[in-house]
Amino acid sequence: MDSGRTSACAFWLQTPASLNEAAQLSARVNQQANFGSDLFKQSTLDDCLENVPQQSRKKLEVSADDDYWNSSGQVGFSFEDDWDDSKRSASFNELPPQPRNNLKHGATGKGTDLKLPSPSSASVPLPSSPQSRRLDLGDIQKHAEKLRIGTQAPPKYSRDTSVTPEETVKNIIVGQPYYLEQHRSKESKVALLNEAIRLQDGNAITAVVLFLKRTLKPSLFNQELMQRPKAISHYVNHLRSIQDNTQLVDVLGMLGRTEDAAMVKYKLATEIPEAAARLRNLQSCLKSHFQSDPLLSFQAELIKDEIKLLEMQLVIEEEDARVEKEGQNLLMREFPRKASVVGTPLVSTLYYCCMYHYNTATSNISNPSQMRTLFNSWLGKSKMRCCIGFDKAVEVLAKAQAPPEVFERYLQLVDDTDRRLSLATQYKCHRVAIDTLVSLRDRQRLIKYRDDLTPQSAPFVEVQHVLNNSVVKWKN
Repeated sequence: MDSGRTSACAFWLQTPASLNEAAQLSARVNQQANFGSDLFKQSTLDDCLENVPQQSRKKLEVSADDDYWNSSGQVGFSFEDDWDDSKRSASFNELPPQPRNNLKHGATGKGTDLKLPSPSSASVPLPSSPQSRRLDLGDIQKHAEKLRIGTQAPPKYSRDTSVTPEETVKNIIVGQPYYLEQHRSKESKVALLNEAIRLQDGNAITAVVLFLKRTLKPSLFNQELMQRPKAISHYVNHLRSIQDNTQLVDVLGMLGRTEDAAMVKYKLATEIPEAAARLRNLQSCLKSHFQSDPLLSFQAELIKDEIKLLEMQLVIEEEDARVEKEGQNLLMREFPRKASVVGTPLVSTLYYCCMYHYNTATSNISNPSQMRTLFNSWLGKSKMRCCIGFDKAVEVLAKAQAPPEVFERYLQLVDDTDRRLSLATQYKCHRVAIDTLVSLRDRQRLIKYRDDLTPQSAPFVEVQHVLNNSVVKWKN
């Protein structure tokens, strides 16, 4: 019931002609009925005005003159009438202008005064268009970016303005406008770099290093950079962050950090998605960075194994794709392949070959037995270890009177050559003593050891034969 009353009030306020009638009706209801503190009292004019649509309020032009209300040509709304909005707006706009103040409403026995605010009195300047705001913001951002990187002089600077390198670096650190281009001499540019390093600000060091790289010759830039390790560190980190890998490899090679440069090239090669291109880049990386450095021999062997595995996978994949398409392999028809074997680890490749190529010829590269032949270092080799040290183990074997061949085997595993030679001399193990002195290429000690032996004995003859051998290059 309340919702119906409210909607009815909103209906009566749709046209200016209905406002007067609604006000008089509300006044009569107030005179004839006493609502008291009834919670359902919602049919007053206050509530009616609250339900007026916002769009209708903006269009209303209400006058306080009763003559205007009585002479209005507007009629009530009816669903059966063909109401023309354009005619209603035209007739409404033809009304003479009336004074308008703030909206005041009330319900009395004599009537109700309605005063709506004028749209012109509450008008404010319209904001600029979004496009113009975007253009202004873009200009500001471009200008701020130029000031931030120091490639354009701020308005307060001129060509006659002289700012020391210390002041420029300070402005970089505190976020003030700065202009690096005013420092044109080499001494001034180097002073900028020295001041940034002295203050230990990474952003300032990077900004100055990039400025020097842009304005100095490459030879001068590299010369100044090599003398400052902290600047090199920040420059390398900057190249890593922007992924300038070509320049990064050149800088690392110039610094003598060949291992880091090789690993950067290896990472770039392995990130290539296409298998054939990845294989070519791995081969090029192996020749240019790993094989040329003896310190990277262990890593070079690993990359060789990776290249062999990738070559093997490409051959197997090409053949299996053809066989699968022709439907010749019964296993592939019963258990279709879920993915390509290219790019999988060695264990996955071994599982794949055992699954589909277990019965192939041994000479075929897809046979699982080829894994042991191609990757002989994959499973590793057994190496003897002793938790108490082999020198202690030799002493225990000597006390236990172990066989000579067992004793010699463990004595040769002693890492320290002096300790091994001392134990071999102590326990009369002449073969190990002679081999140790030959490995040390110490001719004088070998001659002295021969003099302590029994003449014409087997160890004496062996030592004499080694001394007469011209292949051994002695140190003394």
